[in-house]
Amino acid sequence: MDIERTLDRLLAPEGGSLALEARAPERGLARSWRMVVDRDLFGRICLVWSWGRIGTRGQGKSLSFADPQAARGPLRALLQRRLRAPQRIAVAYRSVEAGQHLHWI
Repeated sequence: MDIERTLDRLLAPEGGSLALEARAPERGLARSWRMVVDRDLFGRICLVWSWGRIGTRGQGKSLSFADPQAARGPLRALLQRRLRAPQRIAVAYRSVEAGQHLHWI
């Protein structure tokens, strides 16, 4: 995954989303990680991400930023952590869905 291209796509004026999964059935590992970036009614950038075992409700967090440049650093940190998954869980995350919106915010 090219982080800079992904950041540009997520921070586009129309917003964006990213869905990743890490699976290792032989180890019982099935993780999901999703992110949606959009603007709220006041024009702020809203970042919502969720994670958990596939098929469960999981957990989520959200942040808002005044402009795309302020959101770039936290977004980059979240994506870099997903790219380091093989070092932590011995399985890489792979993209399963990348659209303009997931429409669940």
